[in-house]
Amino acid sequence: MFSARKLLRVRLFLEGAVVGIFTGVIVAALRFLLDEADIYRPIIFAHVNSLGKVLLAVGVMILLAAVLAKAVRFDSQVAGSGVPQVKGILQRRAQMIKPFRLLVVKFFATVMAIGAGMSLGRAGISVQFGAAVGNLFSKIIYADNRHHEAVEGHFLLTAGAGAGLAAIFNAPLAGVIFCIEDLRKKFSQEILIAAVTAAVMASFIVKIVFGVRPVFETITATPLHVPSVMTAPTLDMIAAISAAPLKFTALFILLGIICGIIGASLFKALIIALDTYDSLKLFGVRRFAIPLLLAIPIGMYLPQILGCGNVLVDEMLITRHAVSLLMILLAGKVLYTLICFGTNAPGGLFLPVLVIGALIGNIFARVGNGLHLFTADWTTLFIIFGMAALFAAVVKAPITGSVLILELTGQFEHLVGLIVVSGVAFLVSDLCGGESIFSALLERSQQKIPPR
Repeated sequence: MFSARKLLRVRLFLEGAVVGIFTGVIVAALRFLLDEADIYRPIIFAHVNSLGKVLLAVGVMILLAAVLAKAVRFDSQVAGSGVPQVKGILQRRAQMIKPFRLLVVKFFATVMAIGAGMSLGRAGISVQFGAAVGNLFSKIIYADNRHHEAVEGHFLLTAGAGAGLAAIFNAPLAGVIFCIEDLRKKFSQEILIAAVTAAVMASFIVKIVFGVRPVFETITATPLHVPSVMTAPTLDMIAAISAAPLKFTALFILLGIICGIIGASLFKALIIALDTYDSLKLFGVRRFAIPLLLAIPIGMYLPQILGCGNVLVDEMLITRHAVSLLMILLAGKVLYTLICFGTNAPGGLFLPVLVIGALIGNIFARVGNGLHLFTADWTTLFIIFGMAALFAAVVKAPITGSVLILELTGQFEHLVGLIVVSGVAFLVSDLCGGESIFSALLERSQQKIPPR
């Protein structure tokens, strides 16, 4: 006879697969709609070229703000990125009351908010969707067994959360590591079995829909993958690093220091943004109308900073922007992200943080190239390193960030460099007073009543 623990593992394997499949379907639908919004949003804003069309755009944005306010009022779990809510449930400090309602309402609210141009991410939302699928599944199959629902429900909720991250980035290993490094902060074979199965199945579903392409892909007639950009100079880069290890190690450390300082500052600014909206007593429609109305002039004159920002990363990989434009894009993306995130609208932080890190890495590479420290071929590498470093500094999950970037690029030759730059950014952020943004948001939510 099999032991109870072995039977539990078999159940978690099968249940994890089911959770992963449903999570993959939901996240694939979300990604498809937001990808379509990235294509059509600039076209729509390009036609806002008269007073009448501007007034029409204002009316549409105010209507969207009203719908978002009603959605958040209908279910408070709709607000925010979703990761702090999941962490709260796993720490038994909160409950997911109606997971199906959350899935439906937050799905459409997220599509409206980010689709309209708010600078928010979709990865945190996907994590929460996966957790909701795991929670809903455990409630259904263990409706008559509260003990199993309590124990296995948390395993499936964790696995679903990892599957959500795996699906949105097509990165199953990063999804599994995120479960252990950030959500539960402890390891067990049961968590691993459920998380791996769910992450692999969710990624498989996304691959069926989108193919093997990464999330950072140029939206053109001839898609450009990050790996193809990296492949040609890789051997030359490795040879250059081997010839001058101290020089390039110093450059990686310097980039890590810069990202660590900016990451700690960004963490503090995000909390201040939330507090500012509350202190000004901007709730309801007014709260969401501010960033949505700002999206109109931004969409007309600087559309690159709208939405999640993955299109901007694709653009940087194939276009050599002037440093002055990169500085404007960086300042604009940071400021608009703060304005959007402060509303606590449905939307996450992963992608905006990665995009800001990519801009920092691009500027760093352009300055280094101007000083003749390395050739222009290194630009893509520093863009990628900047993404990993800022992720480590803000999210405080350096392993997840490094593995995520490795899976997105497919270039495992740069593992050591990624670890160096991410580790330095993590430590510098700590020294500068930075904390895990999601843990801080959880603590804040326990002290404050969500705005209505």
